[in-house]
Amino acid sequence: MIENRHDWPEENEINILDFIIVLLKHKRMIFFFVFIAGVAAVVVSLLMTNIYQSECTITPIEQEKASLSNRLSALGGLAAMAVSQTGIGGAGSLEKFEVVLKSRDLTNGLVKKHKLMPVIFKDSWDEKTKTWKTEEPPTLQDAYKLIQGGMLKIKPDKKINVLKLGFLFPDPAVARKLLNYYVDGMSEFLRQQALENVATQSKALQEQLVTTADPLLRTKLAEIIAQYVEKETLAKVQKYYGFNVIDPPFVPEKKFKPRRAQICILSVIVAFFMAIFLAFFMEYVGNLKKNEDAERLGNLKKYMKLRNKK
Repeated sequence: MIENRHDWPEENEINILDFIIVLLKHKRMIFFFVFIAGVAAVVVSLLMTNIYQSECTITPIEQEKASLSNRLSALGGLAAMAVSQTGIGGAGSLEKFEVVLKSRDLTNGLVKKHKLMPVIFKDSWDEKTKTWKTEEPPTLQDAYKLIQGGMLKIKPDKKINVLKLGFLFPDPAVARKLLNYYVDGMSEFLRQQALENVATQSKALQEQLVTTADPLLRTKLAEIIAQYVEKETLAKVQKYYGFNVIDPPFVPEKKFKPRRAQICILSVIVAFFMAIFLAFFMEYVGNLKKNEDAERLGNLKKYMKLRNKK
């Protein structure tokens, strides 16, 4: 025979009133716990330094290389290889931009060129004496880790083929300046890389021109070399090589972080739930003593490595 649920002992039933009673019983503790956590969150958030983010948007340049490719394909393997290795059209890609921006060579080069160590590690630098306050001055590796670890933000969007760059810094004007350094630095890095490849391949084609006796091939080689020279000249005069700046870096007017309101709200919510947990834990421990459950209480103290008071 199945027992009716109303016949069960009342002490086994879970009553929401019991929970409310526990909360009301420890309402002072819960209130002060949440209050102290809220005040601490406000104080800590106010002591945090404001960080600003300068942003810009760039997009790769897509130039047609069909004409040059057709000409080179008629000359065999050496010339065909030139297209893939030179990047003669100046076209870039989001993947390549991201690799360059994350490269150690670019960051270290910018830090040394613009003397950014005192700027990045401002708290460790004595501006009056022009010396480091710490016994061990920060290194280029420290600067690279700091910049790549949170200052420089790289967000490629392959759907619309754009790359959004951001730089975080306490000074909004310096944030814009540092972001400009990276945009210009990436352009020069790509430009020099392309020019070096163009010079290498152009030299190889000129050597082939000297050894070629066929008049038709010599004419085609001369045309291709001329086109290389034209592209090389174009690469030198471009403001940005391989990409266009759609939205240039700007001086941010509003801070990016900390989000003080969000920090305070989350701290209060977390503290509230922790206080509720603590209230029920205290009630549970109190019930162990009242219910004369000495064995469980003894085991609890034993496992918690507490000594019974004599």
